[in-house]
Amino acid sequence: MYEIHLAPLQGLTDTTFRRLFADYYGGIDFCYTPFIRIERGDFRLRDLKELEADELSNLVPQILPANGEEVKRLSQAIVERGYNRIDINIGCPFPPIAAHGKGCVLFNYPERIREILSAVKEMKDIEFSLKIRLGFTSCDQWKDVIDDINNTPLRHVTVHSRYGKQQYKGECDKIAFGEFLAACKHKVIYNGDLMTKADVDDIIKQFPTIAGVMIGRGILTNMSLARELRGEASLDTNNFRRYHAELVDATAQRMSGDMQILGKLKPYWEYLYPEAPHKLHKNIQKAKSLDLYLAAVSALHHEIDHPSAELS
Repeated sequence: MYEIHLAPLQGLTDTTFRRLFADYYGGIDFCYTPFIRIERGDFRLRDLKELEADELSNLVPQILPANGEEVKRLSQAIVERGYNRIDINIGCPFPPIAAHGKGCVLFNYPERIREILSAVKEMKDIEFSLKIRLGFTSCDQWKDVIDDINNTPLRHVTVHSRYGKQQYKGECDKIAFGEFLAACKHKVIYNGDLMTKADVDDIIKQFPTIAGVMIGRGILTNMSLARELRGEASLDTNNFRRYHAELVDATAQRMSGDMQILGKLKPYWEYLYPEAPHKLHKNIQKAKSLDLYLAAVSALHHEIDHPSAELS
């Protein structure tokens, strides 16, 4: 069986989400923190505090460095908190990240990627993996650093098979991914547009030598997806109701006031239950109080369980 990795989504797959997902759904081999980084010369303390609060044994901290020195600083802070495995993200495509010289814009500066990989070689007591895209301006830029990647001790390389300028537009480049897979000496994890079981089955059929898949949006859209990939039964809306009730309670304990709580909860519904009528999703997003939000969520679940002709 191939490995199933849960991709980090900034603002969504936090400590609370990861704990509750493991309790109510599971099926994941490894999950990753949203990236931990240095801003204005120092650590973002909330990232490190969240890392300290997490108790999952399969959690891998993910860092977003600009250079080798940041790899060393971030790794030291993470090791001090009890972790000895780290994922390095040089694949983030977002323009604000690129503007700070981080993420997949580094493919425009292969010497910086070499510096990052050199830092990895120095820290022999830490198990590193790498998250990349195939380039920033094209899907050929990986070729400039593949020898350096191959010569660096890595548990695996996760590849989102687009280039950075695409962000999430257009199709994944399966041909370029196949070329990378053939050239890479490490285990390779496939990432990109894996929304359904059929999507994953197709990738495994097309690239049977990959070590696993990394899924983000697909799991938020169908939280039973990892279970389905393992041949287990999908869980129904009653399981989600229990999960969601605990998510609401845990969020309310961390935040004060309905607007803060709703600001944390509503973004999940950009992915959840896409088959539900648009009107019911819109009611969730329009809710101005926690009571109205919970009523809108209840109405959506009722419609899923008992679809009406008017809303179908």
